[in-house]
Amino acid sequence: MGQVSSVTGDNFQSAVLEHSRLEPVLVDFWAPWCGPCRTLAPLLDQLAAETPGLKVVKLNTDEEGSIAAQYAIRSIPAVKLFRDGRVVDEFVGAQPLGAIREFVRRHLPSGSASALQAARSLRASGQIAAALEQLRALHESEPTDDELAAELAECLGLSGDPVAGRTLLQARSPQAQSSPAVKRAYATLHFVQVALSPDETDAIQSARVSAARELLRARHREGIDALLATAGRNRRYAVGAGKNDLLEAFVLAAADEPLVAAARRRLAALLH
Repeated sequence: MGQVSSVTGDNFQSAVLEHSRLEPVLVDFWAPWCGPCRTLAPLLDQLAAETPGLKVVKLNTDEEGSIAAQYAIRSIPAVKLFRDGRVVDEFVGAQPLGAIREFVRRHLPSGSASALQAARSLRASGQIAAALEQLRALHESEPTDDELAAELAECLGLSGDPVAGRTLLQARSPQAQSSPAVKRAYATLHFVQVALSPDETDAIQSARVSAARELLRARHREGIDALLATAGRNRRYAVGAGKNDLLEAFVLAAADEPLVAAARRRLAALLH
């Protein structure tokens, strides 16, 4: 059974934004002095316990004012549902349990989406071979699903075959090439390729490999900071491969909009 856990600014990126790529995450923005928040809390406890495939967390707006401001919290309790790093639905104020169940039901995966979620969970736990096997089977049954193909391409890369992953992506339709899922898959494969090309005699390449490994672990801030530092030390890298590395990193970190915006400004300053 699921439990409601607390999140802070320190783990919001991983516990909410990144985790919402695996399953929906319901965030309760609350404060200790708020009466309706106390009314809502046990209902969310029950919802978490009875709803597989849903993560429920709470964030104290008194203690985490910057996160509350980022998501324009003006009245509490405010409940926001995250999928793929973004808010997809929300409500304000205490609601009856039946209404909350219906609110959540619309966003829970079913059918092949549940199987895709299971494969993502396997991948997140490091079971790449098992995830790859499941994704291959799903892709065979639904070959036109671009999101599924993108997930399979990423897993192929992480298993050590980025060429096969890129070939799979390149076979998708022209319209699919601009989809967020396919763009993210290309970015993942880019850093897999970098990570597979170590060169301890080349300081720039060594730095790229280290940054790539951070990014592939979803440690986006650390990876981007490392790439920016390397670009700051070597202008030839900055205006060439460095710029490309950072643009791909921004795709991977797209869910963290403040991080990407600040990094884009730093890159622009380096280039000009």
